Amino acid sequence: MKGIGSVDMYSLKRLSLKAINLLRPLWTMLNDAVLNIRTMPPSPVTSTASDPMTPARRGPFSRPARHEDNYGYDSPEYWYIRAIARRLKLAREDVFYDMGCGMGRVLCIVARRRIRKCVGIELLEPLCQMARRNALRLRGRKTPIEIICADAATADLSEGTVYFLYNPFGNDTLRDFLANLETSVSRNPRKVMVVYYKSVYESSLKASGWLKKYYEFNTFSGQCVTFWKSCGGQNETPLR
Repeated sequence: MKGIGSVDMYSLKRLSLKAINLLRPLWTMLNDAVLNIRTMPPSPVTSTASDPMTPARRGPFSRPARHEDNYGYDSPEYWYIRAIARRLKLAREDVFYDMGCGMGRVLCIVARRRIRKCVGIELLEPLCQMARRNALRLRGRKTPIEIICADAATADLSEGTVYFLYNPFGNDTLRDFLANLETSVSRNPRKVMVVYYKSVYESSLKASGWLKKYYEFNTFSGQCVTFWKSCGGQNETPLR
């Protein structure tokens, strides 16, 4: 039996999550205003990592897509985007790709650092248009931003050194993306890094055979963020 005044940690965490969820829209609007962009999702996303393909998460059908497993628009919290960028220690020669970039929130944060280029790959043209507007409006941009309407399974990935995924699609497209990236690396030998936020299908990265996990952390809500780097290959440039 619990003593009087004892703390139920589970209940405390639930209350904390509720408070964060209440403050999240305000925090997002504040950051958007500082950056002079608009990236708020049209409605909250309610699905969980254990069930990522609920109807609320299924994205609009896109005829050019190889698989019908794209998820609805969502974006990571600003504080975690900044934490990821700090961990990556991006250098001037890096080219940062956001796979499933949505309205471009991640790209806009990264583009305030001085690297070679930011590229957003997005399946849906309406989101591409919004991302392009945000790229033009972004306050404090130091790096060019390019938005490409394409399927991650078939997009040209040849310029990238860092690839970010906010769980934008299902396992079929993820496997094709990894194969596409591996082909790109074999044709243009280089070291690459992959950041996988909400690592629902982490097993596919493990099974790739050419990516190695070197770091991970969990968000306050329990979502896992994993960091991967390419391994092997005599012609690859050294990893920082």
